[in-house]
Amino acid sequence: MSGPEKPDQQQLGNLVARAQSGDPRAFEKILTYHQRGLLRFCTSMLVVPGDAEDVLQEVYLTAWRQLSTLHAPEALGTWLYRIARHRCIDHLRKRTPQPRDLQGPESLAGDIAASDDRSGENPESNAETNAAMTDLRRFVHELPANQRECWVLKEIHDLSYADISAIVSEPIATVRGRISRARTTLAERMRPWK
Repeated sequence: MSGPEKPDQQQLGNLVARAQSGDPRAFEKILTYHQRGLLRFCTSMLVVPGDAEDVLQEVYLTAWRQLSTLHAPEALGTWLYRIARHRCIDHLRKRTPQPRDLQGPESLAGDIAASDDRSGENPESNAETNAAMTDLRRFVHELPANQRECWVLKEIHDLSYADISAIVSEPIATVRGRISRARTTLAERMRPWK
């Protein structure tokens, strides 16, 4: 299932301008395009899908209230992810860890495997793939939060190093290092599956 078609720069500029002038329908179109990615990101940060949905609503409210601060429509995606990141961090600071948090993000497996459709293979192969994906999901969840965040933004959301740098407010070299360490750790942990 594919998401809404990405607007071109002119369409995006028009949508942002209309939203900034108070048009809720234009803002809704913007959110419709970014909703799936933002929800996956929040889920990977917060672990609990219900929490991610709650935080996403906060992201929408914050974005609506602060839309006038967005001066470059082409930076909209990065701007929204930065808001999402801050709301997730605020949420994590407020809550105490619950035992259910140790299970790992259920939707992350779907994100990781979204482009890997093996439904036509035999059941044994499907079982092995599912087991490998379960391990990968667990290993991603076990990464340090700053590595997991950067890895998810790069590998799942396919953002550029520059965009990730802007979202996490760290230099590109730091982002590259975190992603490299995450990739090395995951490759080592997934070695039995090769």
